[in-house]
Amino acid sequence: MKKYRYKLNNTMIGNDSPTALNVLIGSNNEKQYLYELKKIQTLDNSQLPISIVTDLSLYKRPGKELWRNIVNNTRFIAGTVPVYQAVDVDKTISSTNLLNIIYEQVNCGVKLITIHPTPNYQLLKMCKIRLVPITSRGGAAVAMDMLIKQSTKNIYEQNIDEIIEMAKTYDVILSIGSSFRSANLKDALDQTYIMELEKQIKIADYCKSSGVNVIIETPGHASPQDIFSVCNRLNTCCPYPIMPLGPMPTDCAFEQDDVAASIGAALMGTSGCADILSVVTREEHTGGIPSIESTLSAIEKYAVVKHIIDIYKLNDTREDDCIAVNRSKNHSCILGIKEKCSRCGVLCPLDLATALKDKRGNN
Repeated sequence: MKKYRYKLNNTMIGNDSPTALNVLIGSNNEKQYLYELKKIQTLDNSQLPISIVTDLSLYKRPGKELWRNIVNNTRFIAGTVPVYQAVDVDKTISSTNLLNIIYEQVNCGVKLITIHPTPNYQLLKMCKIRLVPITSRGGAAVAMDMLIKQSTKNIYEQNIDEIIEMAKTYDVILSIGSSFRSANLKDALDQTYIMELEKQIKIADYCKSSGVNVIIETPGHASPQDIFSVCNRLNTCCPYPIMPLGPMPTDCAFEQDDVAASIGAALMGTSGCADILSVVTREEHTGGIPSIESTLSAIEKYAVVKHIIDIYKLNDTREDDCIAVNRSKNHSCILGIKEKCSRCGVLCPLDLATALKDKRGNN
């Protein structure tokens, strides 16, 4: 199924477009906030191919939010998850507060908003049989608000038309969040996930028919087999750009989640189902805030994955071709110089390749 293609500032997202990288930041207290400001500056000073930086903060700093810093002081597209800032102390969410937060963000330049409009009583009942019923922080907040108020519709469903109108006015893309993505391989691709995906696409259809561009977030943890099954389903029924959350193809990559998730992203991308990659760091399941160093390291891994996916999507081998020509020209596998590989020593196979070329020329 051919996907939609959108322009997000100067970045193209979706069909026949290069894969975009999304870096997740956020703070839960003042100390973390100051550290994340340094991280944003470091990212902006880097040459890494980052398109989007998304603020996941719970900590409130009115007028000095991290997303505002991204909008005003960096080259990046700013993304947010508004519900994180909208939850009151009693765990409820008021429509007025949520809509005011979204309005302020989009009015000030945020271009990617993640919403969690899927929780309902049927999905909450179905997910109970899982090992981990729900793992999405935003989805859990929306579900908790619904349960406390005993509402028949969640807070996003109640206000979807107002949100669509703001997104349309300010040319904002809505990311339809996956509240019930699996937290482990055991729960992957179950009926809860399949039903939520169907609802995500239905909501996306409604937003698109109302004039708003949308992307779909999915999945979370899934084995390689389930990743391919998810991709087969998405390629059949989802015309929208996809932002995988991981996916994590193993639950055993403790302190190496950046490696595992980048492999999962490559599997999704080379199956045609990864248009924006959300960078996962090695701290993902350690309980710690990602350091600047580990964030940069994870982005470097994802930059390789992005390039591999773009070779698949766009047949873009220009950089690879230049490297191949350089190695041939210098008779060395070491990029950019004519020195021989110390491991090969006197048995350098590129010397033999040169001799074969010379012999072929003489013949």
